[in-house]
Amino acid sequence: MIFKNALFFSIAVFISRILGYIRDAVFAYYFGVSYLSDAFFIAWRLPNTLRRLLGEGGLNASFVPIYGELYKKDKELSNKFFSGVFWYLVFINIIIITFTIIFAPYVVRVIAPGITNPLAIEKASSFIRFLIVNQMFFSINALLMGALNVRGIFFRSAFTQAIFNMSMILFMLLFAFKMSIYAAIFGALIGGVSQVLFLFVKAVKLDIKLSFCIKLTDEIKQFFKMLFPALIGFGVAQLSFFVDTFLASMLGKGVISYMYYANRLFQLPIGLMSVGLANALLSSLSLGENKAKRTSEALSVISLLTIPASFGLSSLSKDIINLLYHHGLFNEKDVLNTSHILAILSIGITFFSWQKILSSAFFANKDTKSPSLSTFVGVSVEGISGYIFAFLMHLSFIGLAMGTVLSGLSSFLFLVWRSKGAFIDVNMLISSFLKALIGGIFMSIFILYFKEFVPHAWLRVVIFIPLGALVYLLSLFLLKEPFTISIFKSLKNKVIM
Repeated sequence: MIFKNALFFSIAVFISRILGYIRDAVFAYYFGVSYLSDAFFIAWRLPNTLRRLLGEGGLNASFVPIYGELYKKDKELSNKFFSGVFWYLVFINIIIITFTIIFAPYVVRVIAPGITNPLAIEKASSFIRFLIVNQMFFSINALLMGALNVRGIFFRSAFTQAIFNMSMILFMLLFAFKMSIYAAIFGALIGGVSQVLFLFVKAVKLDIKLSFCIKLTDEIKQFFKMLFPALIGFGVAQLSFFVDTFLASMLGKGVISYMYYANRLFQLPIGLMSVGLANALLSSLSLGENKAKRTSEALSVISLLTIPASFGLSSLSKDIINLLYHHGLFNEKDVLNTSHILAILSIGITFFSWQKILSSAFFANKDTKSPSLSTFVGVSVEGISGYIFAFLMHLSFIGLAMGTVLSGLSSFLFLVWRSKGAFIDVNMLISSFLKALIGGIFMSIFILYFKEFVPHAWLRVVIFIPLGALVYLLSLFLLKEPFTISIFKSLKNKVIM
């Protein structure tokens, strides 16, 4: 059931991410890489970060385990808990939104102190006053998502991001020439409202009732007791984006945009594979399934899925950037710089995915402290190594990407040490990792050699993603990887039947 739920979640995420790249391509076409795009991405950084704190990140890590237990015992109690969390979230978000609107210029300077262009600061301050309002909708959406996940609804909850992206795409296509970049901003606001309405309709059908309830029950107290360490952890994790923005703002115009576009593609396999599996694992373990067995299986499966994604993104980085963004004001230099960052970042996909899976096991165990500490370790490593690589070793934005990779690895290793072997079958993980690594190397060699015979970037992407996946699967089959063999046997039995 856990892998089935993860599959539904991943399909919805895949649709959402495809629309997300269309959204980014449309944005790049109309606004390119300029002080205006930098200002937008600076302003977008805060609500996007808070979404991961008081959204599907820290919120769900604290809400789902308690809600899952209550739902098993008493449906009415689970509804009261849901209502209590809802109203406390509304109050917290009102404070955050009000503070940001009043002190917008100061918030911008904290996020990107390296920006010296007065016009960029002014625009970012204006943008952030609008975009921060979305934080209210993001929090409510995440709360509904957590409740629906416990009820076994994964596809619909993950599909909300697709609705958000469609709203931004539509507004930019219709109003970009008249409203300039404000078309993207208003598209984001309408998308935020639409997300909530989309999930609210389903919640009503499942009898998830919202009432006015602000009583500080034992469950609410436990929620906040778990939330604060989770917020610190996810806050430190999101601090990595601020570290990137902080350092990138000192490396010249356009670097913030390069990092954003590359990071969007880097996040695709993580969101598509590990986030879905991590959410399904959290819901499953919160309902009482075997933690060690399920977590080890999830880590092994995520290795088999993300390692080829790393090799594939690295091998086709320039072709993918060309296909998605080389339009309008996004020029050849922008393509080259963004593809270099993506090629480095792709190395860290598996590390970040492992960290997400292992964090879910800790969250289900009502331990939000260990993942928090792991993210603190990761961000510390990222800040120090990113500074050394970018400035002391003069590797510029390539150095920032290298620091991000080391961040993911260090966070995962800390959790492994912290778990003391409770959640991991080390032999299973090493076996799947080595076989996936060998398969990924064969796939990468195949792509790098044969893609030179194909003339167009779009054609290379279309041809070598499926062919590379086929080479990888055949490699795993020859290496007798158990999960792959079971898939082949299952397909063979269906053909025979």
